[in-house]
Amino acid sequence: MDEKSAKSKKIIAGILILIVGLSIGYLILFFGVGLGEGSYVYLFYSSEPGDDPKWSEWKIFVPTEEVFQKYPELKELLLTRNTSINLSNPDEVETWSHKVPVKTRQRCNELREFLYHKIFYWEGEYYTAAIPME
Repeated sequence: MDEKSAKSKKIIAGILILIVGLSIGYLILFFGVGLGEGSYVYLFYSSEPGDDPKWSEWKIFVPTEEVFQKYPELKELLLTRNTSINLSNPDEVETWSHKVPVKTRQRCNELREFLYHKIFYWEGEYYTAAIPME
């Protein structure tokens, strides 16, 4: 009986070690790779850049279907934006129009790089989009 009991304890200990090891590995993968740390991408109304020097590095960008396929978050932002903002009221224009979740840190970094210094022209309006730094 003691032999069976010792064998059972070894099996249970092995299973517990396996479960703990897999759990730690999962946590390292989940947070180390950034799968668990998403954020939001925010859409803001923008003015037409014109000749103002502060906009010299910014490019006007008209999104295409190819861009929307690569960055579906941008498509969702533009298609679901708040169109009821009073553009003649500067206080309302300064607020963000809409936000969309971004699931992973890696995706946040990809989007942040793509959005950098771009002014999006969409349906007669200018927009900028940003993801806050963590």
